[in-house]
Amino acid sequence: MRNKVNLATLLSRSFLVLLALSGLIPWWTGSILAAGAAQKKNAAVHKSLVCTYNPYPPMVNPIRIGIAVSVPHSHFAVWAPGFVFVDAQPVFDLKPGLVYTLSGGRIIELSTGRSFSMPVDRRTHVTAADYRIWANNRWYRGGLELINFGGRLTAINLLDMEDYLLGVVPSEMPASWHLEALKAQAVAARSYAWAHVGRNSKWKSEGFDLVPDVRDQAYKGLAAEAPSTFFAVQQTRGLILKDSGKVKPGFYRAWVGDAYENLNIRKSTVPSSVLEKITGVPKIVGVTVKKWDASGNAHSMQVMGEKKTREVYGVALAKMLGFSTAGILDVHDEGSNWIFTYRGPGNGARGLSQHGANMLASRGWHFDQILQQYYQDADGQLRLDYIDNYRAAALPSMVQPDKGSP
Repeated sequence: MRNKVNLATLLSRSFLVLLALSGLIPWWTGSILAAGAAQKKNAAVHKSLVCTYNPYPPMVNPIRIGIAVSVPHSHFAVWAPGFVFVDAQPVFDLKPGLVYTLSGGRIIELSTGRSFSMPVDRRTHVTAADYRIWANNRWYRGGLELINFGGRLTAINLLDMEDYLLGVVPSEMPASWHLEALKAQAVAARSYAWAHVGRNSKWKSEGFDLVPDVRDQAYKGLAAEAPSTFFAVQQTRGLILKDSGKVKPGFYRAWVGDAYENLNIRKSTVPSSVLEKITGVPKIVGVTVKKWDASGNAHSMQVMGEKKTREVYGVALAKMLGFSTAGILDVHDEGSNWIFTYRGPGNGARGLSQHGANMLASRGWHFDQILQQYYQDADGQLRLDYIDNYRAAALPSMVQPDKGSP
């Protein structure tokens, strides 16, 4: 039967050649048929590859980080069995511990020369069974998306937002800092990322959302992860800053202004005569906050004179005195003046001070109080909410290096 099939195939090909030579059909018909035969052969090979895991890492809110952009070549490796996928189908198996190079539109196994030609009209995915990958000289969670431009390529780390933050928070803030500061950093970093994904990304024309450096946020992958920052991300899972129902970008810096501005704290000197005129209490000997509201504003204050004591509404008093907020933290007298220390108006585009957040945390502030200090709205309130349509994914585990792994 095999000889008959081969003879028939040979006769049909010879017939096509004769037709092409006679000009009855285009000369390139034979090339198309040959290419079709090659595709069928490749398809048969691909069908023999069996993958027992999803080619895409577990994701609720996917994010794409451009870790190598329009480069002539790059390398990657896996430490668990993996595959190259096209259209979610395994097309090339990857062996643990071997290095693969990306060059000239091909994936090449360096130790053997075995290779795969990447398509130019579809993205190629590289995923290992443990959803870890080494690329651009770092280990990352998730997998890779590869865009082949022929002579150049772009490698993108594809993973869930929360997994991404596990590598961001310790890259942006020392993991040894106070846990509440780390939580505040996690919310700020998540807010920044969520505000810059998809159509809101400045890199959308490049095919990804963010880059792993100061142009967006520092992201050093698996090697940077630590138990403290892992816990900070998990304890604030899904939480972002919002303003009028929309995500607030969550900008932040290491330092913001002078010592007080770095903490977003202001001081004002109020003469006793001014305070006596406003409150109607003569010869004031004491001013104290009696009660703060849930937003940290001075809801009620006691103004005590030698013969008269009056309780005043702190928000109104702060407004009459020209303070930026009613978040009055302390009041004390200096001679004939009263010194008010109060929360500043927020830092606008400068956002959170990382050093300031750590100092406030060391004084006993919780992460939400720290965030309010820097990201409050005009009414003095902090608005925290979950990512739109948020649902929690399975919690990732701290990754411990395998024995003998790089």
